[in-house]
Parts: sequence; structure tokens; C-alpha cells
Amino acid sequence: MTSKLKPPEKVLLIGWDAADWKIIHPLMDAGKMPNLEKFVTSGVMGNLATQYPDLSPMLWTSIATGKRPFKHGVHGFTEPDPDTAGIRPITNLSRKTKALWNILCQNGKKCNVIAWWPSHPVEPINGVMVSNHYQRAFAPLDNPWPIRPGTVHPQRLVRNLAELRVHPQELDPGLVMNFVPRLADIDQEKDHRIEGLAKIIADTTTVCKAATAVMHHEPWDFTAVYFDGIDHFCHGYMTYHPPRLEWVNEKDYELFKLVVESGYIYHDFMLGDLLKETDDETLVMLVSDHGFQSDHLRPRHVPMEPAGPAAQHRHYGIIAMKGPGVLQDETVFGASQLDVCPTILAAVGLPVGQDMDGKPLVSAFQEPPDFKTIPGWDEVPGEDGSHPPDMQVDPIEAQEAINQLVALGYIEEPPEDREKAVENTVCELQYNLARSYMDADRHTEAMSILDALLKKQPDEHRFGIQLITCHEAVGSIREARPILEEMFRRKDERAARSVEKLKALNEKHKETEIEDLSDEERREFRKLRAGAGYNPHAMEYLMGSLLFAEENMEQALEHLRRSEKANPGNPGLHNKIGDVYMEMERFEDARKSFENALSLDPENANAYLGLCRSGLRRGMYKKAAHAAMESVGLQYSNPRGHFLLGKALVGLGRYERAAEAMKVAITQNPNFPEACEKLAVIYDGRLPDPSEAERYRKLAGLARERLEAVKLGTLSPDAEPQDAPESVSESASPVYVTPVPEKPADPAEIITIVTGLPRSGTSMMMQMLEAGGIHALTDGQRKADEDNPRGYFEFDKAAKLRTDRSWLEEAKGKAVKIVAQLLNSLPRGGGFEYRVIFMERDPDEVLLSQRTMLKRREKTGAQLSDEKLKEVFAGQTGKVVRMLSSLAIPTLHIDYNKSVTAPEQAAQKVNAFLGERLDEEAMAASISPALYRNRA
Repeated sequence: MTSKLKPPEKVLLIGWDAADWKIIHPLMDAGKMPNLEKFVTSGVMGNLATQYPDLSPMLWTSIATGKRPFKHGVHGFTEPDPDTAGIRPITNLSRKTKALWNILCQNGKKCNVIAWWPSHPVEPINGVMVSNHYQRAFAPLDNPWPIRPGTVHPQRLVRNLAELRVHPQELDPGLVMNFVPRLADIDQEKDHRIEGLAKIIADTTTVCKAATAVMHHEPWDFTAVYFDGIDHFCHGYMTYHPPRLEWVNEKDYELFKLVVESGYIYHDFMLGDLLKETDDETLVMLVSDHGFQSDHLRPRHVPMEPAGPAAQHRHYGIIAMKGPGVLQDETVFGASQLDVCPTILAAVGLPVGQDMDGKPLVSAFQEPPDFKTIPGWDEVPGEDGSHPPDMQVDPIEAQEAINQLVALGYIEEPPEDREKAVENTVCELQYNLARSYMDADRHTEAMSILDALLKKQPDEHRFGIQLITCHEAVGSIREARPILEEMFRRKDERAARSVEKLKALNEKHKETEIEDLSDEERREFRKLRAGAGYNPHAMEYLMGSLLFAEENMEQALEHLRRSEKANPGNPGLHNKIGDVYMEMERFEDARKSFENALSLDPENANAYLGLCRSGLRRGMYKKAAHAAMESVGLQYSNPRGHFLLGKALVGLGRYERAAEAMKVAITQNPNFPEACEKLAVIYDGRLPDPSEAERYRKLAGLARERLEAVKLGTLSPDAEPQDAPESVSESASPVYVTPVPEKPADPAEIITIVTGLPRSGTSMMMQMLEAGGIHALTDGQRKADEDNPRGYFEFDKAAKLRTDRSWLEEAKGKAVKIVAQLLNSLPRGGGFEYRVIFMERDPDEVLLSQRTMLKRREKTGAQLSDEKLKEVFAGQTGKVVRMLSSLAIPTLHIDYNKSVTAPEQAAQKVNAFLGERLDEEAMAASISPALYRNRA
């Protein structure tokens, strides 16, 4: 930082999931949140725009990295677990870029990270990390409650932090009565909502105690602490928040109407505790990832789909900041959660990565920091406290690699229920990835993902809806019509199947209010209603939207008006009606529709964009510019908004500002040919610069070519938006030399393991060992064939190592082939002594041989490119090599290619490794160069 501002001595970043100014402002005005009131008057505050999909693990990782999910790699709540063939809660192992604390650690800062989501397993940072699994009580109070592995770093703090945890059954009833004053009126044997409430209070209390203790007793320069309590209070009890909606049970309302308010007040109390550990030289930032609907927009029912509760979220979270050089009692506009990381980096004097999607909030400072930039922090070497590279995995790619091994027969197929769970999880991760691309206006990247998902699960209408939206966005309307028609057909089929069941249920419960039914009965009712076509709004809206895209405005308006009758309180519907009026050149009607949307949701950025467009078409450039500024002020990551602002500024003759706005639009969405063309026109005439005009004309052409290429399938959606030099470097997986113990073990007790990737020469090594005098443990079930004329030397139970280790006693004194990805399932200790021979082969040859084998077997294998599969396999085998080294398991790496050309040398190495007890001549003679067929 080169400005006069002195960097803060410390930085405290506090996360309140789902916190919303709509609830906070009345509480502050009533004096119920004094700590936050003092905070905002001594600093700045504002809205913080979210991203879509608005799922917390994705969003909090964006806050910590300044990058969108398709860059940082965290895409949902769960992920496949390659070690169990099942699924697991999302971990930070999916993150593929440095977080804020990694960058700060790399620059000599001591960092504390408490309960961030996701932060499990903990990273070995310079400081303290406590994972998001730390606070959860998973058993009754009288049961053991150990700290699970991977929860606390460094290990010396495990005991102290364990003692700070609060179990829900330890809570003082008086504390719970602050949330539910009529606690005694609730029969807790039947109504378990108090149990859920107690868990939220206990978890939140535990996180605060851990954070304040670490801040007080450990040295730190940066602390990040995350609380999920407000989000959980809201999802559980916002239904009962005042004012009571007509469909809310009055008795329940009276019991639980104070829960959400009390949750905010409790967080204010904990904020005060955290602020006591800071001083005037500390920069403090409080943020939330999204808001929560708390008024008439609260949905009565949550969609019956994965992540359905996100329908209760509001687009804007909160940001508040105070500290050295920060303005006081001011409002910041246009902030996005992507701006948090860049802002902190700029404040402490570190460069901002050009690959980050956010920008520093310079308007929050008395003297804007003159920050520098670098291409990206991921390329900067140095100790940063990240997980080792081979621990960082893309869960979908890892699962695809496992699928490849299953298809090749090297790993047993997982049980059907696990397999289905993994399949559904992968679909959700892919769907969320597509939505992330859509949120960045990169619809072409999303289309191929959604198309594949819809083919796999044709009854998932949300896949079709989003795919149609993408087609509309890129102008491929002809492709959208058959998708919608097929959706209607399937909808009618489901309705026919559901209507009889629904009639029967209605007859059974005709005298019963739906709220009085059991949870299971309510779910069945709602599911059947959806199947029987009880949601006319969605289908009419979708048809109106498609007719609009097909330029059939009269019919589009007719369908949208039908949708309005079914759901008049939907701001997005009024925006779409306004879009139709714009195309019909009924600009005054369009203005009224956009204002209707704003009357329902005064912070609707798209409605302001509509007003801007209406003003542009009527030549009212000042009003258009004002509306565009409101839109980008609410949602800065808004390329269409910056583009329209640029057009309005051109109309006002403010060409330099217009050019700036167009450049922001292109930065946010490189695939924006219209913005490039408009800039070329500006530099052609109003701001004469022929070279710049020509450059933007070329960029416009490249953007159009890329959009068309992706549409035709000739360019990968993951390709970089601009031309980039082809990367030819590959990082070889590290080789660890593990010595054989000085005192040789009894050969009869040693299990010799031959491992590596399938088709890396493991069968050849088994032949060598058999010829040299070590018996091969094999069952002969897999017969020799064209791929392995001399046999596979496989033992079927070895493919089931994850679930069955009983056979290992039988392997003592013998050689057994085990695929590398299963070695982390080997039991530690227990009298087992291992020697591992790790076969290595040119990765292109490995994949060529695997593809050839799969083709002969008429199987598909992994749905990944060869380059990506090589990358995943390298990460998996690297992880195994590190594991072998860390456990001091003697390992010998043998190059397959060199073994074929110099078999005597390979035999000599193996014999020396295994104790000079083998027949080297016979081993060398067993290698047949004629079988070296799949060459790179």
C-alpha cells in the first residue's frame, strides 16, 4: 500500500451466516443490539450482494478467496468420498486456490481461523485453525465426546479447546427461555423443536468461547471466525417471526415468535466479547453471505428439492467495517462478497490477485489505498499453510477416476445405495457449478453441464428450466422449444399418476388441516400436489418466457398474466412482464411493471435495470443512468448493469466514464461482444484512439467466435476466455526414498505389494516376482486375455480392501497386486510388515492402454478428458506416496519403460530391495519386450 494510510496492526473478520439489515435495523433502533450500533456508527455499513446458487459452503469460500465457485472448487454441501465409495460433508480438500489466511501466512502473518465453512480438515497454518466440525455434539451428554482427527491445529490445543465446548444438555434453562419464554408450555417428549434450538445455542456459544480464548491466549495478526447460528435460527423459526402471516399456526407463533430476534441479540452479545479482544488499531469486518426473507416474501413452502431451503434467502447480506483509516458513520454501495478478500489484502498492504473476481472497497477508506496487483497468489511460492497438493482433490474428478478403476475391474463396485448417493451428489455438484457459471453470465459454460444432467435425469425439471434459461441467454431459442415441450409431457404423465393418490389422501384427511398432519403426511401431500400440476405459476411463467424469446409477445404476455394470477407477489414475474412490454415498445407499461417489482422488493437490481432500459429507449438518459447506478450499487458483479450504465453515460456525453463502465462489464464477463463493440465505437469517435478501437473490435470478434464454438461443441466450456499460451509443463509426482530397516524382517512375515495405476506394468512385476521365487497371491478368477496374455496375477479380495482385510494374513510371505488408490486402506500395525513396489509408466501410455482395454470390454470408464484424468491420477498416486513415506513403509519405485529396455537392472534393484533372496536371471528373463504395445 503506497497511500498515507497506516496498515492495521490486526484484522478480525467475523461471519454471521444469513444476517440481514432488514431485521437488524429495527433491533438497533430499539437499543437491542448496542454493540453493533456502536460498531456501525464508528465505521461503514452496506449491503453485500450474494451469488447464485446461494449455498453457504460455496459462498463462504468465495468470501475467503475472492473467487467464484467455478474457480475455487467448492460446489455444494456434500461430496463423494473416494476412500469409502460413499459421500461425506463438504471439506476444504475441494478448494483449489489459496484462501486469505494462506496468503497472509505466506507473508509472515499469524492467523487464527475458527469454524469457517468448510475448514475441515484443518490446514497446517502459521497459527490456529479450528474446523467447522469442532462444535457439534454427536452424542448425549453422558457419552464420550472426543475431538475428532483433523479438527484442531496445532495438536497442543486439543485438550484446552475440548474443555471449552458447550453441550446442548448443559445449557441453563434460563438462557433458553430468553428465546422461548413459554418453555414450560411445550411438551418436549412430542415437540422436538426445543432440542433443535438448544443445539443452535450451544454450537454458537462454543464457537464464541473458542474464538475469544484463542484470540486472548495466542499471538495473532488475523482472525476469521464464522457463526452459522442466525441462519439456523431463521431456517427453523422465521415462520413464527412477527408479523404473523395468515397461514401460520397462532399457538406456534406465540411460542416461538421471539426466537429469531433473540438469536440476533445473542449474536450482538458475542460480538461485544470478540471486540474486547481488539483495539483501535484493529480492522474489524462483519459480513454475511446472504440475507433471509422476513416479511411478506417469506415462502409458505420450501421447494422439495436438494438445497430447497435456499428459497428462503434474500439476495443481500450485510457488511460493516471499522478500524484505522475507515470512514465513520457512512454507507458503502455496490459491495459483493467477492470483495472481502481483496479489501483486506489492500488494507494490509498486500497485492490483490488479478484472478480474483472481486475488487477492494476503496470507497470505505478516508484515503483510498493505492493497492498493487499481481497475476495471482497461487503461483507465488512459499510456505502458506495449505494442505499438500495431493490432498487437494476435485471430488467429482476423484470419483470419476474411481469409476475408471471399477470399470477396469481393479476396485469392487460400491453397494447400490452408496452408488446412488454418490450419483445424486455428483449431479448436485455439477448443477451448482452450472448455476455459478450462469451467475457470472457465462451461460455457454453452463449449457453443456445442464444438458448432460437433463439427459441423465430427465424428470428433474430444474435442470430443464436452467438449460432453457441458458438457451435464451445465448439466443439459441430453437433448441429450447423441444426441451420445454418434453417437460410438459413428463409433467402431464406425473400428474396422471399422482391425481388418484391425491384424491385418496384428500378423502382420508378431508376434515384435517394440513398443518395438523405428521411431517411425513405433509411431505406426501406436497409431493403429490407438485406431481398433479398444482404449480401453474412456474409452468405458465416458463411458457411465457419461451414465447418471449421466440418473439411472440402477445402470447407471451397472455401466459405471464396467467402466472401473475397464480402468484401476484413475485417480483421476477413483473420484471419479465416489463421485458415483454419493452419489446412491444410499450415503454410506459414497462416502467409500471418494473416499478411494481420494486414495490414488492425495493432492492431488486434487475428491476432497476429494467427502468434503465426503459429510460434509454425514451431518451431519458439521466433517469436511465440513475437506475443503472442503483442496480450496480446493489449488485456490483453485474456486467449487464455496467454495460447499460455505459450506454446511458454515452447519451449524457460522459464518454470517459462510459468507457470505464464498459471495461468493467468486459472484465466481469469476457464473453460480452456487445460491450467490446460499443467500446470500439467510443474509441473510433468520441475518445479517438485507433489502436484501442481496433483492439476491442478484435476482442468482440474473438468473443463471438468463442460463444459460437462452445455452442457447436468445438471448444471446451472450461477454456480460457482469451487466447493464452499453451501450457506444456507437467509437475511430476514426487518420489520419496524410503529405506529398508537395518534389521531385516522374516521373509515369511513380509507382504510384498505391487502397486501403481492400472496398466502401469503391475502384472509384469508380478511375473518377475513369481519367476524370482516369491509366490503370487492370486485366485486365477481373471483369465489371461489379449490385454494380458500372461495373466493378471490378481486376487479378487484385494479389490475389496476397503471393506474386507481378513485375507491379509494369507498374503504374508507372498506378493499381491493392489491398485494404488486402495493402499490407504491398509491396516497400520497389527503385526503386518509391508514392502511396496510402485510401478511408474508414462501417463499417456497408461491412459492409452486403459482406453484400449475398456474398448475391448465395451465399457465407458471415466467421463473426463485424458489430460484431466492424468491430473487426477497424479494427485491420487502422489497422496499415496506421501502416505507410504509418512508411515515409513519401505517403497521401491520402478520405471516400467526402463524395465522393458533394461530388465537386468530392474531385476537387480528389486532383488536388492527384497533382501538379496531372488533369482535375478529368471526375473529378467520373464520380461517380454513384445508385450510393450501401447507406446506414447
